[in-house]
Amino acid sequence: MDHILEKKIRQHATEIFGSEPLQGHRDRFAAKLQATGDDKKPIRIRKIIGYLTVAAIFAGSIFFASDFFKPDYATEEETLSEVQTYYAMQLQEKIDGIEQLLQRVDEQDRANLISDIESMQEEADESIRNSDDKNIELIVITYSSKIESLQHIHNILLANY
Repeated sequence: MDHILEKKIRQHATEIFGSEPLQGHRDRFAAKLQATGDDKKPIRIRKIIGYLTVAAIFAGSIFFASDFFKPDYATEEETLSEVQTYYAMQLQEKIDGIEQLLQRVDEQDRANLISDIESMQEEADESIRNSDDKNIELIVITYSSKIESLQHIHNILLANY
């Protein structure tokens, strides 16, 4: 197929390439180019304006949505502090209950239990202070395990003394 087209072009090459275009051909061609160029510019500008409008709406909606869903850090800090205070008070109540029962225990066991309880309390406070991510779950887990241990000690003291 390409050979046939190529053969015809070679046969008529002098007619195609050797002659000058008719009078006014260039003027008509330039007018057509100019007419098509004018029509396309407003379309391109309209497209650009449309794209910019869509992008601005998208950026604005993201800005407002991120502002809407932004966490309130003051409230989160207050909640964290309240939870820590609550569990610290529960831990202290268990310690006070055990200290009342320790009056019945002999002095050597009492000293060992008091030092263990104090180290348990310091360990709970220190693990929360040293954690990088201060979150409520860490506070609950830390204090709950200590409170359960103190409750177990309290139950043993009640049963034996």
